[in-house]
Amino acid sequence: MPSLSIVIPVYQAEEYLAGCLDTIVGGGDQLEVVISDDCSPDASRAIADRYAEGDPRIRVVSTPENAGSGPARNHGLTHATGDYVWFVDADDELKPGAVDRVIAAVTADGEKPDVVLVQHEKVRDTGAVEAGELADLAGRSPVDPAGFTLEEWPRIIDYTHTPWTKVSRREFLTSIDLDFPSGWYTDIPWTYGLFRRAKRMALVTECCYQWIQRAGSSITRTRDDRHFDVFTQWQRVWDDFESVEDPGVRVALFNHMVWHLLLVIGNTERVDPKKRREFFRRTSDLYRRYHPGPDAWRPARGADGLKQRLLAARAYLGYEALRKAWRLSQSAKRKLKRSDPSAPAEDPSQDSTRPPAQSVGSSAHISNS
Repeated sequence: MPSLSIVIPVYQAEEYLAGCLDTIVGGGDQLEVVISDDCSPDASRAIADRYAEGDPRIRVVSTPENAGSGPARNHGLTHATGDYVWFVDADDELKPGAVDRVIAAVTADGEKPDVVLVQHEKVRDTGAVEAGELADLAGRSPVDPAGFTLEEWPRIIDYTHTPWTKVSRREFLTSIDLDFPSGWYTDIPWTYGLFRRAKRMALVTECCYQWIQRAGSSITRTRDDRHFDVFTQWQRVWDDFESVEDPGVRVALFNHMVWHLLLVIGNTERVDPKKRREFFRRTSDLYRRYHPGPDAWRPARGADGLKQRLLAARAYLGYEALRKAWRLSQSAKRKLKRSDPSAPAEDPSQDSTRPPAQSVGSSAHISNS
């Protein structure tokens, strides 16, 4: 039995699949790769079959019908035989040595973790590379990163909710009745469902995964009404956490949800401007419904906190005014930079693609660092 199964959902990935597979090297007979073809109409299946013919560790399976990346992952999982399972996207790549690092982590002596979180980096379409936040979180962790639970370290919720940063013990994964749902943003209920159920988690802070942002190949760069699926997925999370009373966990989950929903609505490539008011209203509804109380959570400082207060007040016009003012300021900075190359660069710490640290009251046991 292999130690690690890599499951790759594939749909219209003929441009990227070979590049992805070429980076999945190492592992020897401890590795298997399951390519889950989601009835792709392009040449993806032919590429997958060609690689399978040349490497007995690679198998290709097909979903009964096209249903999206979530169900394709579920289908691939049913064919995996490894001790651990790692979901990898066909348009991304692994870092050199990643497979061997992960296998070393899951085969190390001692108690086996249910979930291993791996560091990633984001490669923007401009070529800029940004390190994921796992190593930074680990540096401020109040627990042993080699073994912890969600209750012991709620702030781990701030790590990206993507499935490709989690390597899960297969027997654990198949025993907890946790499938990827259909629709968009299916990573959200799956990730936090995984965290809630895991009895032991661990980290690999050396970079293993490259998330490659490509124009037109990601839902984060696509304007579509299906971005409203995010509300369904976050509601699934809260329904799943209904019995969780730990205040630290609920505060961390609320903080991350608010950051994420504001990120989605603030991205002009996702939400149609004509639908932004409705998106803001539904965000405000979730904000009010799951706010943990003023003694447990307070808005952040600066612009993030102002947006959170506007959500609480359902003040859409105020939010739009703030958003337009920010865009004008950014435009002015770009013009200044073009006219004066010696002007200081924008502070990358202000990049809203990372969750801000939440302000918490005395009743919550989450650090404000």
